[in-house]
Amino acid sequence: MQTTLDGRIAHADGSFWEPFAWGEPEQGYLNHYFRAADTWAMSRVLYEAVVPFWDAVALGQPPDDAGELGPADLEFAEIQLGLHKVVFSTTMSGGPRATVIHGDLAAQLQAMKTGPGQDILLSAGPATLAPLWAQTGLVDELVVPVHPAVIADGPRLFDDVPADLALTLAEAQTFASGCIVLHYLLG
Repeated sequence: MQTTLDGRIAHADGSFWEPFAWGEPEQGYLNHYFRAADTWAMSRVLYEAVVPFWDAVALGQPPDDAGELGPADLEFAEIQLGLHKVVFSTTMSGGPRATVIHGDLAAQLQAMKTGPGQDILLSAGPATLAPLWAQTGLVDELVVPVHPAVIADGPRLFDDVPADLALTLAEAQTFASGCIVLHYLLG
């Protein structure tokens, strides 16, 4: 999840902040994390907001509000189109490219993770992420784009974390936009 400097993932109403420092260099950098995965796990809200948009871009039918799409955006669209999606939802049904799970998400993700070839990229907000931290070994790495903004209210990425987390910085990538992508290893 992308955050502001104060760890917020959105305004209280769910909207993004300004400046939202994200462009070709940032997307190109993040694409290598998506290329390394075969599964993308996320909430229903994120799935519905992100996947149909990028699927349309990948299929050459970008939505009217897509704006200028560069090579890194088009690459992301293709990468995500090929990823199997796991969606956390109690109201959605699955399909050929998406598996819907609910209930004990940690146990189900752990079972997937130990399966053959499962490199899972998890995009989750605090309500989903907090219970997953308690499962030792479930989350191996943390990649957080931090934007040059501070907002007054809204959910924070690490709200409700049940215990302290020990992180080791593996890499920090800075961009001219002011965005910094932090890559941590857990443990």
